[in-house]
Amino acid sequence: MAPDNTRDAAASAALTAAALAQGRSLHLLSLSLLLPALATLLLAPGGPARIACLSLSLVAGAIQAYHAVRSGLDAALFAHWAQCWSAPTAVDVDADLQAFDQALGSAFGQPARSPRPLAERVRGALGLLRRQALALALQGLTLFAAMVAG
Repeated sequence: MAPDNTRDAAASAALTAAALAQGRSLHLLSLSLLLPALATLLLAPGGPARIACLSLSLVAGAIQAYHAVRSGLDAALFAHWAQCWSAPTAVDVDADLQAFDQALGSAFGQPARSPRPLAERVRGALGLLRRQALALALQGLTLFAAMVAG
């Protein structure tokens, strides 16, 4: 990649890492919703509607936790790339991404994927963050519904 494109890639990676870092706050909020849902389900479950809402809240919390782990991993990766690509030495962004895909494939015993551009990776990572936020919203709404049903 040309130097301007390398700077653009570093800026994009840094911005993506910063956005994904917000997933930690979402995860902490989710944990604060998980505890009352679990305690209520175990101590005072109530009727079938309340049990269903509390159970759905716990499932949404688990989905959110999965996305939080993935977002955290991606945040660390994008931060690493941003740091590497900001260095004054010559960098080949495409080669770095291809090497990452090969390492990822060999770590999980899968064939390497076809090369994906950075923009596609950014969209995918931010999609994880959106799904994490949606799972958190579902978790909160179902917990609220359980309080109303109770």
